[in-house]
Amino acid sequence: MTSGTIVAEELDAAVEALYGSGLTPIETVLSSDSASASRPIGRNAPGLRWQSSQHLGLKELSAFTTELAALVNSGVSLDASFRVLAGAGASPRRLALATGLLKDILAGQQLSEAMSRRPDAFPPDYIAILAGGEAGGQTAQALTLLGEMLARRVDIRNKIRGALVYPAILLAMSAVSIVVIVFVLIPNLTPIFSDAGLPLPGVLAALADLPDHWPRYLFWFSFGTIVCWLAYRRIAGHELTMRKLDRLICRLPVMGPIVQRREAGQFARSAGTLLEAGVPLMTALQTARSLVTNRYLSARYSEVITRVPEGRALSQVLEGMELLPPAMIRLIAVGEETGQLAKMLVRIASSLEGEVQSRIEQLVGLLTPLLTVGIGGLVGALILQVMSAVLSINNLAYQ
Repeated sequence: MTSGTIVAEELDAAVEALYGSGLTPIETVLSSDSASASRPIGRNAPGLRWQSSQHLGLKELSAFTTELAALVNSGVSLDASFRVLAGAGASPRRLALATGLLKDILAGQQLSEAMSRRPDAFPPDYIAILAGGEAGGQTAQALTLLGEMLARRVDIRNKIRGALVYPAILLAMSAVSIVVIVFVLIPNLTPIFSDAGLPLPGVLAALADLPDHWPRYLFWFSFGTIVCWLAYRRIAGHELTMRKLDRLICRLPVMGPIVQRREAGQFARSAGTLLEAGVPLMTALQTARSLVTNRYLSARYSEVITRVPEGRALSQVLEGMELLPPAMIRLIAVGEETGQLAKMLVRIASSLEGEVQSRIEQLVGLLTPLLTVGIGGLVGALILQVMSAVLSINNLAYQ
């Protein structure tokens, strides 16, 4: 490793010049002379951007992981892989992230340890899977799993976003209609009825005071929101309370089965993929359990893990715990008997993930007609009230 000074107009230009010279920058620091010079501030300030560009969106993290997995699976070393990822054409975020990881790896850190120092870029479940793969000497396989997992998340997110476009437009147009009725039409109708000594009809009378008192209502709404948020933050610090809340979520009529199957699919896929990579059973199960975000289900999976070392088969432990459907527990038993437990877990995970995605799409599909009927009825009722008021004004004119 060497150090030196390079003259450039900005930090990015200096980094590109180093790469062009066949060098990989590990750490870049502005010299004292350049620090006192006139430089842009805010988002365009090189120093600030270099420090704050570690965050990656889901889509960018998926692409980053997929490319890293492809390089490592091709036999390219980690340091060489990060040099490629930080090469010409890399975005500022990717450049900063790849360079920082390269620095830590050259300093002797494990990849999972280096990534854990950047929580804005790599979520906890990402680190857990990678650490499990490293423990079994299967870093490349773990990266492949992560790339596939993130790609599925991107696909599901895009489908949900696409399905929510029409409901969002409907909500926006309905909100505009309600604002026009409350803040434009009703204030113009109120003086006419007041001069005639008549009250506003129906719901319009209840909404007539809203334009004059909306700041107060907004204040109390904001205050209530803040109180609820603080209460949640306080409750979130109590493990037992959150576990009871998560248990309640699992028992909800519609969301409960979705949550349980989503967590089961995550657990099965992580454990199965790690087992395929040669990770020991207990390590794979513990890593998979750490990815379960529902605290109640996480505690149940912990019970499973503690009972497996007693000599019982995984399928036997799962029986009666209501974590997986009985048919899938039988598949696990078959996988244990045939020595194909890893492949069977991955197959079960694919089935559960498909079921979860199908249910979510059905719920989103039902959301559109429900919103159309509900919001259409609300706006229609307000319009009928306004039309009734207008007709009443016409009747007053003929009296």
